[in-house]
Amino acid sequence: MSAELPRVLVIASDTIGARMAGSGIRYWNLARAIGAQQRVTLATPSETTLAPPMGVVITPYGSPGSTADERGHRLAALVAAHDVIVAQHLPYMHTDAEVLASRHVVVDLYAPWILEKLEYSRVDPKRGELDRRDDVAILNRLLSLGDYFICASERQRDFWLGALAAAGRLELDHAVADPQLRTLIDIVGFGLPDDLPRKTGPGPRATFDGIGPDDRVLLWNGGIWNWLDPLSAIRAVGRLTVELPNLRLVFMGMRSPGAQVAAMSVVETARSLAAELGLLDRHVFFNDWVDYEERQNWLLEADASISLHLDTAEARYAFRTRMLDNIWCGLPSLVTCGDVLADVVEHEGIGETAPPGDIDAVVEGIRHVFDRDRARAMRTNLASMRGRYTWEAVSAPLLAYCRAPWKLGTRAGRDVSAEYVAGLERMYSETAEYARLLEQAIDEKNKTLAGATPLRQRTRPDLGALFRRDKRG
Repeated sequence: MSAELPRVLVIASDTIGARMAGSGIRYWNLARAIGAQQRVTLATPSETTLAPPMGVVITPYGSPGSTADERGHRLAALVAAHDVIVAQHLPYMHTDAEVLASRHVVVDLYAPWILEKLEYSRVDPKRGELDRRDDVAILNRLLSLGDYFICASERQRDFWLGALAAAGRLELDHAVADPQLRTLIDIVGFGLPDDLPRKTGPGPRATFDGIGPDDRVLLWNGGIWNWLDPLSAIRAVGRLTVELPNLRLVFMGMRSPGAQVAAMSVVETARSLAAELGLLDRHVFFNDWVDYEERQNWLLEADASISLHLDTAEARYAFRTRMLDNIWCGLPSLVTCGDVLADVVEHEGIGETAPPGDIDAVVEGIRHVFDRDRARAMRTNLASMRGRYTWEAVSAPLLAYCRAPWKLGTRAGRDVSAEYVAGLERMYSETAEYARLLEQAIDEKNKTLAGATPLRQRTRPDLGALFRRDKRG
């Protein structure tokens, strides 16, 4: 590992620890992949008991009882001490404008949170229009200040290219360096461990008295969010109990382990439905959450997995991260069609798909993934896929950027300061100084870029060679 490579700061916005949701898992593994090649600091919202991977220093920016102001100052100090910043949400507050302008900022857009938040508002109107203005203001600032963007799939990339175009970020410098604009935004999806999974502890059969050694386990291996459809899964199981009396549907996690995500109303709706149908704790079981390092114990005991979602815009651009664990553990899947990983399920022959809300199709899909001959073929196909999805493989574009980061283009995007002040002053209980700092940061970034050596004279990586590759899905 060369000491001359840039110092990288990876800012996690969700819990990093034994109990992690998708965002925490992603940032833990991105830091691990970067740390294998250069120095990296993983900034966490709170203390963690996890031992840092090789090359990674873990630094909490929050603590019990800490204020937003204190967390902001800690993040500002970390930004000042590093060269490359990787984050879903940038630490604007308290960060010196010149410092922020001179850093290489990677904005991670893998979760289309602007669409997820729309789902929050749709099912809970109390969140209101002002929340939407906050979200748009934050997104426009992210698009303005990022030097490089990453997302989870080609479909997401199309979505974010549209957003970047509207923000004025599709510039000639990027088109000259790479006509596909991968110098601006590229794909860094979700990955798998290098090692094969192995059983290290108890799974659902030891956790629930109502699941015996000969029962067939259908595992919902993630959380229950309002934009997902656990109700169709429960209704389908209710229809199959006579035909498959040993069928057991297990929800692996009911809520996020971090305080950053509010409890979802659909959780209680699902539990109530299972009770109403006489399935609760007989054919349908709800678990609180499974520790990250123990997830394979549940997956390896299951016969198949299920993940259903509603027919929403969020679903089209989502990347269901727990689907990757199914590939890792060789578990056939029944999923709702419409998202990119459902396309993978169909194309690779590793499971079944059902249209949104089609309970008849879900019933038939459960029959298929439990059919022994079909499941055997699916598991064979799953085994051939693992090597394509390691964290090192999927992180390749980010690893290349962190080794030799670049700044291309000079425009900061459209001015949304009025929206920004209105939204974020309320959200963070800060003054108009917050917005002024952001405007200053963008001005400084433009001055830095305008005074830089012209593109053709800069010493930088051979971006043409770096991005001259086939399109990835």
